[in-house]
Amino acid sequence: MTAYSGTGTRAATPAAVTAGALLAECRAALADDGGAPTFDDATLLGFLNEAMREYSQHLPRLGVARLAAQADARAYALPGDTLAVLDVEYPEGREPPAYLRRVAYKSERFLWSADAYDFLPRHDLNSAPRLLLSFSAAAGETLAVRHTQPHATAATSADYLSVPAEHHHVLLQYVLFAAARRLQAAEQAAPTGGGSLLMAQLAANARRHELAYLNALNRILSQRAGEGIVVAWG
Repeated sequence: MTAYSGTGTRAATPAAVTAGALLAECRAALADDGGAPTFDDATLLGFLNEAMREYSQHLPRLGVARLAAQADARAYALPGDTLAVLDVEYPEGREPPAYLRRVAYKSERFLWSADAYDFLPRHDLNSAPRLLLSFSAAAGETLAVRHTQPHATAATSADYLSVPAEHHHVLLQYVLFAAARRLQAAEQAAPTGGGSLLMAQLAANARRHELAYLNALNRILSQRAGEGIVVAWG
């Protein structure tokens, strides 16, 4: 028996769902799966990639970068798409695990600390995100950096999605919004003769889909905000 989420989206592990499978659901929702579709596959795939980039701004995926410590090195390059650093385990493999403390690298505390790190994010194409240490790590040890990064976009419909399947309805709602917005923009650029009534209908439809997308996203964000976390002091 196939399991479905409460939104009607098939519940499956992220690696089990391809972009093409989700786009088929989007076409059905758009009623655009006939012989002469309004949107071609490349356009819908572009909408889906927009959806994943937008989703990543709010709910990025988690990754772990394992960096080989080098003698006398205090700055380490991180993956280029690193958005934020959650924690740094050093040296990796201890039981219980040992974590570094984040301290602003321009502070005096950082200068004198023996177990601190700071993260310099990437703000442009001229600099890579970096991990800064207040000390020289021992050569041969490993720094395990848990970080967030955007979800990978799909180059083809055969690519698997990294967004959790229970959140695919958010991506679907964005695709519907993007399609409605495209129809509105096309009518504004080259009116078909429908007049102000058609223009108003297209605008209202785009706004309706935008609100549906935002509501779906905000429900997930509200749920995440209510999840408890343990804060360590000292």
